[in-house]
Amino acid sequence: MTERNLWFLERSIPLFGILDFFPPDSIGALEMAAASQPIPPAHKLTIDTDQGWSFTTDIAADQKVFRNRSRNRGTGKWVRQAALKPGDRIVIRRIGEYHYRLLKESIGD
Repeated sequence: MTERNLWFLERSIPLFGILDFFPPDSIGALEMAAASQPIPPAHKLTIDTDQGWSFTTDIAADQKVFRNRSRNRGTGKWVRQAALKPGDRIVIRRIGEYHYRLLKESIGD
């Protein structure tokens, strides 16, 4: 994690290089409103955090991030509470097929 990444992370957690770590049916459509045909909803993931709470989300196919970026209950809340700083690592561990754990590892952990 670099100082430059922190600004981006306030808005979303990038999943670019690890999309194959998640079930394909958890990756949602680009824009439901722009679709000419009905699009089946993506399977939701449960994300447990190291901050003691969980949230559900799918993955936005166009941006390759967790779709739930809410500052009140999604990745925005986690980034704020985890107090990320340069040198920290974001770790995502698989617990089950649609169940993951999101945590921060700091230098020296």
